[in-house]
Parts: sequence; structure tokens; C-alpha cells
Amino acid sequence: MSMLSSLSGLLERVGLKGKSKVPLSRDQAFEARPVRNPNLKWRMNEDRCVEVIVPRRKDAVGRALGFLFFVPESRPVILDEVGTRIWDLCDGEHTVEDMIGALCAEYKLGRREVEVSLTEYLRTLGKRGMVGFLVPKEFLEDTDEGELVGLQEVGTSREDLEAARRRAQEGEDAAGSEEEPKVR
Repeated sequence: MSMLSSLSGLLERVGLKGKSKVPLSRDQAFEARPVRNPNLKWRMNEDRCVEVIVPRRKDAVGRALGFLFFVPESRPVILDEVGTRIWDLCDGEHTVEDMIGALCAEYKLGRREVEVSLTEYLRTLGKRGMVGFLVPKEFLEDTDEGELVGLQEVGTSREDLEAARRRAQEGEDAAGSEEEPKVR
């Protein structure tokens, strides 16, 4: 699979390609800043790997499957060492380009290998609603569209993202003294 088609797939999954008539160029896509979904709880487990608590779908299909098959309300997804490093870099500060450079240096891998693997991994995280992308407004054809893409339940702007982060932090502070390790 070519790098461009992988990026194109990533952009389609997070809704960018459908919103603008002209898809982002490769360089523009690499300037996007992946961000973790602030509505998800996560923690470091004893193996120093990230454990993301993914809730069951809340739509009619999720409720029906939950009833029929006794699906739990949430389930943990444990990321491996590289996944944990990528999760750490999905902070809204690092661009995809920054992430590629960091992974190349840390794991002594070739740039092409990292580009393909990282874009596929980010696409998977985006499809599952675990990450979204902050895209510079100048790259969007329709300036009325928000710069936060892929996290519709959070919002469409940096302000919506920050408000969701504050709400999540307030929820953690209120839960405060649980027996579980601190959930982020």
C-alpha cells in the first residue's frame, strides 16, 4: 500500500477527506497533530504499558449486542511498548512528522517503514475513536469547519478539546481517592 493511499485512508476515516473538496497533501497531513480522546480513561499498568478503558457502544446496536451477549460496559485495550510511546506522543503538541522522527530515532527504523506503520496505527486509533487530529485551519478549504477532526463527540475546535480535557480532569479530581491506580 502506498504512503499516499494510507494517508488518504486515514483522512477518510477521521472525516477530513469528505469535508474538503481537495484532500490534504502528504505534507499537510504530516502537520496534523494527533490528540487522545479526553473522554477515555487510561492508565499505566504494572508493565509500564498504557491500558485504555474503552466503553461499549451506546447506540442501539451496542445496547442490543450488550443485552444479547452480556457485553461488559467497558473493556481494557492494552498497548504494547511502541503503542504506548505513540499514545504518549498523541498530546496535540507533536505533529505526525515529529512522531515519525521520534520513532525512527528511538527504534532505529527506516523512515518509510515508520511512515507506513504509524499512519496505519493512527488510522486504527482514529477509527476506534481513541484519537482525533488537530489540523491547521489554513489547510482546510471550508474555514467554517473546525480544526479538530475525528472526535465529533468532543467537538470541532481546540476550545472544545480543552473544555473536554478540563471536564475529564474535574471528574478525576472528584473521584480522587479510589483504590485503582490514577486514571488519566
